Amino acid sequence: MAGSRRSPLAEVVTQERRGSALVLTINRPQAGNSMSAEVSQAFLDILDGVEGDTTLRAVIVTGAGDRFFCTGGDVKRYALIETKDQLRDMMRLASTVFKRFEALPVPVIAAINGYAIGGGVELLLGADIRVAAAHAEIGLPQIRLGIITAWGGYERLVRDIGYSRAMEIVMMGERVSAAEAKRLGLINAVAEDGDAVGAALEMSAKFDKAAPMALAGAKRVLLGAATLPPEEAEELAIETVVELWFTDDHREAEKAFAEKRDPVFKGK
Repeated sequence: MAGSRRSPLAEVVTQERRGSALVLTINRPQAGNSMSAEVSQAFLDILDGVEGDTTLRAVIVTGAGDRFFCTGGDVKRYALIETKDQLRDMMRLASTVFKRFEALPVPVIAAINGYAIGGGVELLLGADIRVAAAHAEIGLPQIRLGIITAWGGYERLVRDIGYSRAMEIVMMGERVSAAEAKRLGLINAVAEDGDAVGAALEMSAKFDKAAPMALAGAKRVLLGAATLPPEEAEELAIETVVELWFTDDHREAEKAFAEKRDPVFKGK
């Protein structure tokens, strides 16, 4: 049965366990589900709380309501910033959230339920897999506002869709539809019925058959393949296989195969 727990930070991010997935929802629809320091810290606190949970297979990130996924930084909060150091601290806090998403041992799925604008695109780029409702729109308008991204968005955009396509999206500063975002490689799938969270949960349920340590190892190696020099990525893959080979879960998988039954993994 699904259960709900609340973030200690004024409920700006809610969390709900749905089977083997944890759904995190930015709960600020009145502010376009924008990112604030409180939202960033709530994410970090929640991620601290799930460390070591071998029953977890995915984290799903979405926004409250059906209009906004995330519209980037909270402009009212940023308007209060008076110094460059204050701005750096705010930027680094949000950037840390996306780095933590990458470091999680399970896939992070962005369930894009509406507008993803500016920093909202950086949020979805910080996820491993992205599913968007058919009505969602995605855009990076910063260049029209006299700024650029600062949460690792450009770097991940180039990594994921290539330099030329990233240049087109960034320099034009226009929004694209979910269908166009899929064509560009920004997202993996479109939920035609509008239920991005439902589609993400359906996808994450397929991870249940994966051994926890192998799931983490596969994510680590895939990220390495995307970010490391080829020689380092290859060595990472070799070392990961060596580590996994001698785990109890691998032995259990071999035994279950021989006995023609489903394996029971324990994350050891």
